Amino acid sequence: MRIDQSECGCTIELDGEIEAVLQTSTGLGWSGIGFSDIMLGSQGTVSIVQQGVHFALSLAPPSQRFLWSGQTYDFSEDNIIVLEPGAAVVESWTGPFRTLTLRLAPEAVERITDASLTKTQIRTQFVPSRSQIAVSHLLQAVSADLETGCSTGPLLVESVSATLLQLFSGGETMPRRTGPTLTSPQAATLRELILARLAEPLSLQHLADAVGTSVGHLVRAFKTSFGVTPYQFILRERVNRAQDLIASGTLSLSEIVPLAGFNDASQMSKTFRRLTGQPPRAFLRRARETRPLGPSNG
Repeated sequence: MRIDQSECGCTIELDGEIEAVLQTSTGLGWSGIGFSDIMLGSQGTVSIVQQGVHFALSLAPPSQRFLWSGQTYDFSEDNIIVLEPGAAVVESWTGPFRTLTLRLAPEAVERITDASLTKTQIRTQFVPSRSQIAVSHLLQAVSADLETGCSTGPLLVESVSATLLQLFSGGETMPRRTGPTLTSPQAATLRELILARLAEPLSLQHLADAVGTSVGHLVRAFKTSFGVTPYQFILRERVNRAQDLIASGTLSLSEIVPLAGFNDASQMSKTFRRLTGQPPRAFLRRARETRPLGPSNG
């Protein structure tokens, strides 16, 4: 199979087998961001030229080789590659394995970091994933979000992109020290906007526009001001709304799912359990047990 593709500042020429496309962002309209989760077949080669920034996670490759700048990097274990702007890499493999890739076009990098592409100072590297286990979790979280329908729109993938750019940046565009904060009116505006549109997809750009700032500034200031990322804040508020609706006793769990902003009952249950330590049905039972009884007819 021969595939030539250009997307999000990345040109790919693949000559090999693809067993399955598990998840893809194609058609979702993510601005300058592309994501894929695929199973590669028994063997093949791929040439990659990246104008933006590229993050990839390979899971259990039997034999994988990267050729970059005259050097070779061989792996037979989970690994992560990061490609800097302008990097040209040739990859070859033998044996099927899963690979997750996040591609950021130059304009997406500049929007998220609030700095020019050259100042991000991302450097090409090839490392075992055990040395950067957080990257593995982040990329698999994007795939899981796609699988459940991306109820928050591009918010998770934008947050993951911001985290990875900060993690691998050698520059000072996204400092690790305490960042800027939102003003009280800005924080109030964002809180009101999120609560009013809790059941709708949101993007970092929507939030940044609402308070007249850049995405890069928003990412840093929101975390400093609220203590969590916008994505984490929205999930927490969705669980809070689900709890309020359950406690009201007027709706079934299936009716609460869309009102709280979840795509399906499974997604609500997983998020609810992760944030509260119990599934929605357990919370419902406790709410019924503690709900005051109506007035006696006797």
